[in-house]
Amino acid sequence: MHWHRRLSLLAVLVIMALIVAACGTTAGDDDDVTPSDPTEPTGPSVVRVGVGADATNLCPRKTTDVASANVINLVYAGLLVYDENLEIVPYVAKEIEMPDDTTYIFHLHEGVLFHDGVELTAEDVKYTFDTFRDPEFGARNIAFYDPIEEIIVHDPYTVEFKLAYPSAPIIYYLYAGIVPKHIAEEKGDEYFETNPVGAGPYVFEEWVANDRIVLKAFDDFFEGRPRIDEIVFRPIPETVTRVVELETGGVDAIDDLPPEDVERLKGVSGIDVTIKPGTGFEYYIFDHLTDPWSDKRIRQAFAHGLDRDAIIEHVYFGLREVAHTPILSTSWGHNPDVPKFEYNPDRVMELLAEAGYADGFSTTIGLSESPTRREIVEITQYQMEDYGIDIEILEMEWGAFSAAAVGEDFDGCIRGWSGQTDPDRGLYRQFHSSNWP
Repeated sequence: MHWHRRLSLLAVLVIMALIVAACGTTAGDDDDVTPSDPTEPTGPSVVRVGVGADATNLCPRKTTDVASANVINLVYAGLLVYDENLEIVPYVAKEIEMPDDTTYIFHLHEGVLFHDGVELTAEDVKYTFDTFRDPEFGARNIAFYDPIEEIIVHDPYTVEFKLAYPSAPIIYYLYAGIVPKHIAEEKGDEYFETNPVGAGPYVFEEWVANDRIVLKAFDDFFEGRPRIDEIVFRPIPETVTRVVELETGGVDAIDDLPPEDVERLKGVSGIDVTIKPGTGFEYYIFDHLTDPWSDKRIRQAFAHGLDRDAIIEHVYFGLREVAHTPILSTSWGHNPDVPKFEYNPDRVMELLAEAGYADGFSTTIGLSESPTRREIVEITQYQMEDYGIDIEILEMEWGAFSAAAVGEDFDGCIRGWSGQTDPDRGLYRQFHSSNWP
């Protein structure tokens, strides 16, 4: 079976980004000294980041998970980049022309170097996006690039994207990291999966699976050498351990702070807690080619039976909000007036009876190792018992779960989907059949 025809999003929770950093633990920094020129490094510095999962694939065309993107976004540089206001702005491209509604012409900065010292040119841009568009290559975001009819190199620093039809969202998808064509031709595209080479601010140093990924500052980065000399990503799946590592100085920052620790850590000297609106959501998906999920009424019953406000209160301590659409409140395309599946136990029983499941049914839900998601599923399991729906929980480590989630290992699963800025991305990547290889 093909999951591109059987995905059904039923319930979503907005993720609010939680970034937690220990102050003054960066090696070589003086807490009391502010450098006169913030663009210049003040001395050797290392930042160790505790993350919830290890990366899975470091090729920017073949992965979509956050753990991999954390690394990819530092190693690679794209034509464009999102700024702090989530607006798309030039990056490797210094200027963009649009002579008509189906043509984009990008003029590149000269002297942008890959980490091996070879200059990035229009040929690398063409190669990167041609492979994105090649069905045999297997890029995860292939559907984003459907509008592109042809990519033309005019000279080393000018590349034209000719579209088959006008497409406003295409500009939002040209941020993808550019890969060096010469290395791909010499070593094969698979090389980048474990040995990324880009033109971004950091050079890939090493990857010890489930232990660390080390990045070093790129001296010849075209926007100037980064102030931080080294970034180390440490996968620490257990959230309690991740928090302890932060408090004891084992890491300098962590992501995905447990909501129950937010207020406590706000009062800990030397630790900063930053909370900002996020660009992603948590959601359930089910195999709707398999009974009983093939019946829309069953999916609607599940949505009406899930008390998401209770989940937010008990799991997230009020630090999330219910999302009724995958186009989030942080997106300019958000519409708060869409039809909603409100919590309604009576309607659940009506729908189950109409679908021929008045006595309920049994199903399986998978998840990656995450105390928070396990708690969500356990609450869901408890809530669904009232309707005779028996849920078996299948938990596995992230790599195995990621592979299983596109197979037939369980009837449904809980996942997260981030980076929802333009509304097209919030819908097309997740739901359009052409985007599932």
